[in-house]
Amino acid sequence: MTDDDNDIHDQLVQAYLKYFEASERFERQNSVRTHREVRKCLRDIRTLAKDRSDEVHHLHMSTRKTKTGEE
Repeated sequence: MTDDDNDIHDQLVQAYLKYFEASERFERQNSVRTHREVRKCLRDIRTLAKDRSDEVHHLHMSTRKTKTGEE
């Protein structure tokens, strides 16, 4: 993995942890503020997941080998 991969991966992990905390607050105190916070966290996770997915796909396509051994 490159540093860029770790950066997005780490950001995704941190975004999930932030979401988990926000979700717990929302479950304890259902309010407009906690509702917005949870939804923002979910949007951030979705964006980071898409970015990471694109990176993984690009890495796979740039380094994969076919069954016949061609690159």
